Amino acid sequence: MLFSHCNILLSNGEILEDAYLQVTDDKITYIGDKKPQTTTDTIYDGTNKLLLPGFVNTHSHVPMTLLRSVGADLPLDRWLNDAIFPMEDKLNKDWAYSGTLLGIAEMLRSGITSFSDMYFFGEARATAVLETGINANLSMGILCFDDSSFEKAPMVQETKDLFYTYHNANGGQVKVDVGLHAEYTSNAKIVKAVGEYAKEIGANVHIHLSETKKETQECIARHGKTPTAYFHDLGLFDNITTAAHCVWLTQQDREILAKKNVFVSHCPISNLKLGSGLADMASLAQEGVKISIGTDGVASNDNLNFLEDVKLSAMLQKGLHQDPSLFSAKQTLQMATKNGALAQNRTNTGALTLGNQADIVVVDYYSLNLLPKTDMLSSLIYAALPSDIKMTMVNGKILYQNGEFTTIDIEKVMHEVDRIGKKLY
Repeated sequence: MLFSHCNILLSNGEILEDAYLQVTDDKITYIGDKKPQTTTDTIYDGTNKLLLPGFVNTHSHVPMTLLRSVGADLPLDRWLNDAIFPMEDKLNKDWAYSGTLLGIAEMLRSGITSFSDMYFFGEARATAVLETGINANLSMGILCFDDSSFEKAPMVQETKDLFYTYHNANGGQVKVDVGLHAEYTSNAKIVKAVGEYAKEIGANVHIHLSETKKETQECIARHGKTPTAYFHDLGLFDNITTAAHCVWLTQQDREILAKKNVFVSHCPISNLKLGSGLADMASLAQEGVKISIGTDGVASNDNLNFLEDVKLSAMLQKGLHQDPSLFSAKQTLQMATKNGALAQNRTNTGALTLGNQADIVVVDYYSLNLLPKTDMLSSLIYAALPSDIKMTMVNGKILYQNGEFTTIDIEKVMHEVDRIGKKLY
């Protein structure tokens, strides 16, 4: 496919206007202001359009589309124990598969080309990912409430099965991470073993970290140290790690995360809805920590409209520090794209450059909320809506275009999720 007469967001943050971008198979093979010499079967008129790298959602629990808006207005501990856990006991793999398909559709509609997901039903999620064509890093979320050995802890065997069956499936479309749910749902023996196992198989680690003040204070009471220091001392951060939330950090915590090159997934909407607090991402960035953006699950968001989280990620830091220069549009977009790709250990995406995977989003600026085209990058961060996204391409394949899904029978999926909801509730 040749994208013609389009505006292209380059890796340096500049926009190349009235330009051409060519995709051959699954790669970007040409970018320039002149039409390429090679011919192509399909030409896409990009007039008034902006091409940008796909968004990467670095923290989600996608089958929780089935639990949308459950437990509203409860704090995290009551939300989990009183609302979410009892409802999750009713789920099964077939329902999780349908919920994952619905979530993937919702993400494609808002320009997400890859996501990191921690949940149960690994095979159901992997199947949905492979069928739809989106990229994903999947993990199970190991937890342990007793003194079980690592081999007998819940989700350990499921993690191993998922890794050996699906890691790097379809040329790396699916990657499998080792997920550890949190400090308060595990013990030191399990944490140490998770870190060692991830290192042994060469997998990334995905965790929840210091999401609430209560979680952090109780960890200090139990171990005499913060969750960040606790995980660090047990060797967990010796792996490529994505830590979700990071709302309640000390300066020492920030220095540890920077030293160990931990990626932080900022989930502003979930943190606000659950009353967890305002994460100080600006101070983390000042330490050199790479920040990405996550939606979390829709039970605490309550949608997968990534553009909302992107906008809030920028605006909250400005308000929190009373400094409008913080988290510029360029920096925020880097968090939503390149940083997310690096967190997933995907080095051939996250930017529109020659040779990269063709993970591309097309935004139409001839729109009520985007005219006039004064500053396309700022408008993308602060004004764009999912309705402005006209195409989501992953690995060179169009998965969503003009409201239509090419790999998902969306009417069937919606009907099935509606049916599940009536049974579930």
